[in-house]
Amino acid sequence: MNNRRTEGIIFLLITAIIWGGSFISQLFGGSAIGSFSFNGYRCILGCFTIAIIILYDSKKRVGKLVFFREDEDIIKTIKDSSWCGITLFFAMIIQQLGVQRTDTAKAGLITSLEVICVPILMLIFYKRRIKFITWFFILTTMFGIMLLSINSLSGINTGDILVAISSVLYSITIIQVTKYVNGIDPLKFSFFRFVIVGILGFVGASLIKEDFTNVIKIKSALPSIIYSGILGSGVAYTFSIIGQHYCEPIIATLIMSLEGIFAAIFGWIILGQSLNIIQIFGIFVAFISIAAVQITDNII
Repeated sequence: MNNRRTEGIIFLLITAIIWGGSFISQLFGGSAIGSFSFNGYRCILGCFTIAIIILYDSKKRVGKLVFFREDEDIIKTIKDSSWCGITLFFAMIIQQLGVQRTDTAKAGLITSLEVICVPILMLIFYKRRIKFITWFFILTTMFGIMLLSINSLSGINTGDILVAISSVLYSITIIQVTKYVNGIDPLKFSFFRFVIVGILGFVGASLIKEDFTNVIKIKSALPSIIYSGILGSGVAYTFSIIGQHYCEPIIATLIMSLEGIFAAIFGWIILGQSLNIIQIFGIFVAFISIAAVQITDNII
């Protein structure tokens, strides 16, 4: 395994850990201030976080604070990242609406359907065939995540359907990153995506009359906004773009699917939710499957 790919796997693993905690912040933040407003605030905060990283990076590289370097294609960067931002907006807001209407464990399980959606979409649109051994570990990963969510598998509700739709949209965003990020600084790509998502969030909040200027509601949602904005949006999405730049989309999706596992672990640590022996076995199966697919992908 080359160093670049190892670096990509580390970035994607950190992303999965951060996103696992985001399920809790989405639940609390969206309930406090409204789904559109929460997404608007967290994405704008994410933009500020990324902008600071961009300026720090430019200072280190060229010795001065500049947003764009002279060798960058500004029009292509803004156009491609903004287009991808529209897809990301719908994925984020539909997931946010779904998370507030279903159990956290079920939301984590359904979100992990990306593991199935991405290879299917890659096969349909790019004719990229997947190795049998990779399909095997995709299915065992899903099995492990299903065991983790076994106590929450009840009837299908509106929230479940919304999260399922968002999983398909997130799968499209993963493929979009693979297609558009080449030749673009991942930090700039992430920045302009969140500019679009943030703007659309506040437009949506205005249209449905969410009171996103209410100071009391903002204070109530502030811890969730800070976590989801700085870590969940600014750091994790940027790390996911960097990681996908060095890993195949299928492998990247498998690693990021661990967010459901980490959501359960955070629920156990923060919310006091218990994990039984079957759920612990599910965590073990998912981790082993994802580790195994890394090894077999390099050997077979």
